[in-house]
Amino acid sequence: MMKLKSCFCGITATALLALSEAAPMAYAAVANEYFDLDLNQLMNITITSVAKRDQQLVDAPAAVFVITQEDIRRSGVTTIPDALSMAPGIQVAQISASKWSISSRGFAGFTSNKLLVLIDGRSVYSPAYSGVFWDAQNTLLEDIDRIEVIRGPGGTLWGANAVNGVINIITKNAETTQGGLVRASFGGEGAWSLAGRYGGRLSETTFARLYLSADQFGGNRLAESEADGNDSWHPTQVGFRMDGRPDDDNEWTLQGDLYENEGDQWVIPYWTSSSPYYSTLDDDFDAKGGNILGRWRRELSPDQAITFKAYYDYNKRQDAVFNLEFSTLDLDLQYETPIGARQKLTMGTGYRSVQGDFDETYQVNLPDRNDSLYSVFIQDEINMVENRVWLTLGTKYEYNDYTGSEWQPSAKLLWKPAENHTLWGSVAHAVRTPSIVEQYGRVLMARYPVYMGGVYVGAGSLNFIGNQDYDSEEVNAYEFGYRWQALRNLSFDLALFYNDYDEVYTVFPEQSNLDVNSTFVNAQSGNGKGFELAMDWQPRTWLSFALAYSYLETDLTTEAWVGTQAGSDWVAKSAPKNQFSLRSSLALADDWRLNLWLRYVDQVSCRNTVNLLGDPVTIDDYYVFNANLIWSPSENLELMLAGQNLFDSGQLRYLSEYQTPATEVEPLVYGKITWRF
Repeated sequence: MMKLKSCFCGITATALLALSEAAPMAYAAVANEYFDLDLNQLMNITITSVAKRDQQLVDAPAAVFVITQEDIRRSGVTTIPDALSMAPGIQVAQISASKWSISSRGFAGFTSNKLLVLIDGRSVYSPAYSGVFWDAQNTLLEDIDRIEVIRGPGGTLWGANAVNGVINIITKNAETTQGGLVRASFGGEGAWSLAGRYGGRLSETTFARLYLSADQFGGNRLAESEADGNDSWHPTQVGFRMDGRPDDDNEWTLQGDLYENEGDQWVIPYWTSSSPYYSTLDDDFDAKGGNILGRWRRELSPDQAITFKAYYDYNKRQDAVFNLEFSTLDLDLQYETPIGARQKLTMGTGYRSVQGDFDETYQVNLPDRNDSLYSVFIQDEINMVENRVWLTLGTKYEYNDYTGSEWQPSAKLLWKPAENHTLWGSVAHAVRTPSIVEQYGRVLMARYPVYMGGVYVGAGSLNFIGNQDYDSEEVNAYEFGYRWQALRNLSFDLALFYNDYDEVYTVFPEQSNLDVNSTFVNAQSGNGKGFELAMDWQPRTWLSFALAYSYLETDLTTEAWVGTQAGSDWVAKSAPKNQFSLRSSLALADDWRLNLWLRYVDQVSCRNTVNLLGDPVTIDDYYVFNANLIWSPSENLELMLAGQNLFDSGQLRYLSEYQTPATEVEPLVYGKITWRF
């Protein structure tokens, strides 16, 4: 960490000195580039996550949704997880002030493990337990250019763990963030946020920016109680980005972040070695880390390019349950070339090294690991009928230290039968490889006294135990989509899917003396099916609506030898069947805008270690209503008054499966001022 910090600080100091000496560029405009686009232009936004190269949204044979910077600005969200609520098919449920359950097309939970999350192509998926620590993802919201949300497998290009979706958070080029920005907000429950950013020109071809942000999120309250949830959260982050284009054929990026993340938490239950075994711990967590990423791209011809990307990522987390430290080195080489007039070939290779160091706690024991991943992929887009029909074939091969060789092929067909109509279909195979805990770990789930004949004979434990024979989870996914630009101001995007799951994990309990050891096994199979609809309508230049709806059914079966179907039934109900979102933006005057957002989330079932052996907890369906009023007295100054969760005095939205008590999200009213110079 010291090497990374020294390198980061050296680069930051150099950039800061250069920026301070450079003449600041005149501030051009407050509005994001998407602000003035009509819906027809929005359908042609350039995206990169579906094909791992530039393509228009309308030409993507996948269920993809783009959250733009203007969407983020108008929504009034204060975190990246809240912004993801705008996408159809994505379940976002807040567990505590700093914890979320975020999943795509089912399999929800704090440890949601079938959704790959990237920031500028850098994976933030934790190898410890196959999920994302969302409290550590605090990229400055104003620096985000767009968030590309893909529902469905992305393993052919992005590799293992992109089973039910890929989220790629893409930040702005430094050239577009010149000048200064200061933002401050203050709200109820002691919540506040401060951020600053400055960008300048280092040379005729090189631009840079620096940013610093600090936030304080007030705690939730314990469910069905007025008591404080003891889960306040205080993240701080600093970062930089430099972009250069020395000539027409070459461009490069160098960027990095450092963060420190502190918060309070209850650990319930907190198991101890001595009676009474069950207790409650008033704890805090400390997470810190940093990353540095470099990217170089050379255009060999108008349709031919080579791209090299490398990053180093360091993360450390300490609390009463987890003491873990990860270092990741990732190298990626990609080549794009046409083959004749009707084929576009994209291929690449990659290497990743992950070093994990763990300090054992009474709750969790993981071995130190040093793992490697090797990969190659190839994808060919064939224009079968000129400007009408495209067939895309591809596959990715990976070799990992847990399951060995993995193949992830896909085939996609896109057809444009008429102007403004696009039909697409996809068949894909994807895998989720095991995490460290699933093959080598031990997690204490309960501790209890044991009596025989009324006589105390000792204490027993319920443990989740890793299994070195535990294999990858698999999905074969079938998708169909239709995009229709009905009018210049009205568009529809529909996706239907059927996912066939196999080798899904569960646990097999076995008695060992006084203990019950539940081993991770591949013993569930089943399917998930449903559809997602997104609609945009702009009836007037000053009025717009964005609607999103998703429907999901999941059916899982546990193999008979495991002994119970309860786990499958709970997992199937952990994600809502129905979700609905309606956003509206109304320009009241040239300098006033009113934004309204209504969400509906169907009921779900949850289970955690407080009631591990009891029935799952059913969380009722709920509505979320957010509103904000934006006043822009000048092009450089913006003031916002915002309210979140205004319909309800407190909502239980999800219950973590592991050692986090049920908390309710309370209403929040805050004011924000943003000044650009």
